[in-house]
Amino acid sequence: MSYRIEKNESLSDAFGRIAAEEIALALTELRRANRAQAMHNARKSLKRLRALLRSLRVAFPKNLFRQENRRLAAAGRKIAPLRDVHVQLRTLGRLRAATGPVARETRQSLRRRQEDCLRKIPALRRAVRLMLSASRQNIASWPVKKATPARLAAGLRRIYKRSRAAFKKARQKKTPENLHEWRKQAKMLWYGLALIERLGPKKAEAMIQQTEQLCEMLGDDHDLFLVLQALRREDAAHPARDYRRLSKRIAAKRARLQNRAFKLGKRTLDEKPGAFARRVQSWLRRKSSAT
Repeated sequence: MSYRIEKNESLSDAFGRIAAEEIALALTELRRANRAQAMHNARKSLKRLRALLRSLRVAFPKNLFRQENRRLAAAGRKIAPLRDVHVQLRTLGRLRAATGPVARETRQSLRRRQEDCLRKIPALRRAVRLMLSASRQNIASWPVKKATPARLAAGLRRIYKRSRAAFKKARQKKTPENLHEWRKQAKMLWYGLALIERLGPKKAEAMIQQTEQLCEMLGDDHDLFLVLQALRREDAAHPARDYRRLSKRIAAKRARLQNRAFKLGKRTLDEKPGAFARRVQSWLRRKSSAT
């Protein structure tokens, strides 16, 4: 079906179905011939699974939640280096000014890293498949029967609160670490809201779209930061005259993206967590009374 709670299904059925579907999707992707794209798609399924887990966190025994969350996070980290080098090459290719010596050397260095990552894919696939197989076996122990409008609203409140706190911290101090953390929390919120997209009014759809746009902006900013890191490494090893010009362009582009992201973040995360949870719970109660 999809990563959405359908109007005609119970919350417990929806959580069990979505968990099983996302694990099956990730395992299918890991068998695909297009290795790099398949690993990227599998990683997205892992992120959605973690968001699903967090959405029902208040119903989970603490040890079970930690076990599943850590396993899924570890599986995602195994794939992350391949994703990073892929987006570095893609982002560098989109920079019009990236035509000088430092850019050429950086591309060559990144391609070597990419080839090294690709050689490791068979071992990565085996490791991630084992982790996902363990999670698939454990789905039966997930407390999906305890999924209620109140618990789901509480889980989404936690996700929203973390995203809001990360936004405030990044606004106070725009370090790469704070911006990256905000990006991660915003993506978790986007996936969490996507679960209830078909249950809420038009206003809910607008918030989901805003959160998706926010994730895209923060993602683009993070990709540019990764490229800048690669350029810095190459310039440190082989100083080139075009490095400063290119780094200034990247910094200016990042500043524009961050400015837009902070404005959108203020609109998206302006509501207090308690009010947000009450609004979400009202949508879910309306859904429960209709089924």
